[in-house]
Amino acid sequence: MELRPYQVEAKQAILSEWSEGRRKTLLVLSTGLGKTIVFSSVTEHQVKLGHRVLIMAHRGELLSQAADKLKMLTGLDQGENRSLGSFFSVTVGSVQSLCQEKRLSMFPQDYFQDIIVDEAHHALSESYQRVLAHFPKANVLGVTATPDRGDKQTLGTFFDSEAYEYSMSRAIREGYLSPVKARMIPLQLDISKAGISGGDYSAADIGCALEPYLHQIAGEMARYCRGRKTVVFLPLIATSQKFCRMLNDVGLRAAEVNGMSDDRSKILAEFENGMYDVLCNSMLLTEGWDCPAVDCIVILRPTK
Repeated sequence: MELRPYQVEAKQAILSEWSEGRRKTLLVLSTGLGKTIVFSSVTEHQVKLGHRVLIMAHRGELLSQAADKLKMLTGLDQGENRSLGSFFSVTVGSVQSLCQEKRLSMFPQDYFQDIIVDEAHHALSESYQRVLAHFPKANVLGVTATPDRGDKQTLGTFFDSEAYEYSMSRAIREGYLSPVKARMIPLQLDISKAGISGGDYSAADIGCALEPYLHQIAGEMARYCRGRKTVVFLPLIATSQKFCRMLNDVGLRAAEVNGMSDDRSKILAEFENGMYDVLCNSMLLTEGWDCPAVDCIVILRPTK
């Protein structure tokens, strides 16, 4: 796979930061611009230098995506996160597993020369910091589309530099992302009584406030979303399930997925293959899910 010009620039910028002694650096690319492709190419470069590389994430979908893109782009295979002493140069592992003391203590502190943190806005959490502190001399690359955290903590408290940023507006202007066309549905939604949780509106309170308007929104979607591959983001699983039923009632083929869905992979595959027009979820599909065919997004989760 041939890298796009900005991906080449990003890779070179990352390697330059590391070579100049800024060992902990960030790559900021908007969603859809190929963050995984860039860090897979960086991984290939480092492996050719004889390095061992750890790719770390917090969700299974992210780990699978990283492993698949790595294999597709470079031909490199990866070991499980228990690959100590194996012949694999690359380890793809979940932070939940790696941060456990029993697992972490198996690795010498110089075992990995490079660590890549996918969705790096999570990197300040205790679990990530425990793993990163165990390998104090490793180069660290944090990759994210959203460097601004909701809790106002700054990634600059850990990362030394930002190696490269390619903005959404520039990507749209240069033809790598589709232009965003927004349509507002007028609702007199009263969220004045909604509490705050984790720096944003309480999902439960927002779900209650949204409830009286779901029928109206379903009707609007029947007009505007027909013929489009649509994803709907809602605040609660119960709200998502209820709204899914309403969409089917107005003639849209809708399905719902949530963190408890046993058949999540199956439903996502069926949606991609055209069995459903609309996919409802309660803020589940915000990270690590690739579906380029989606051409309409409905945000029913008021946020600060």
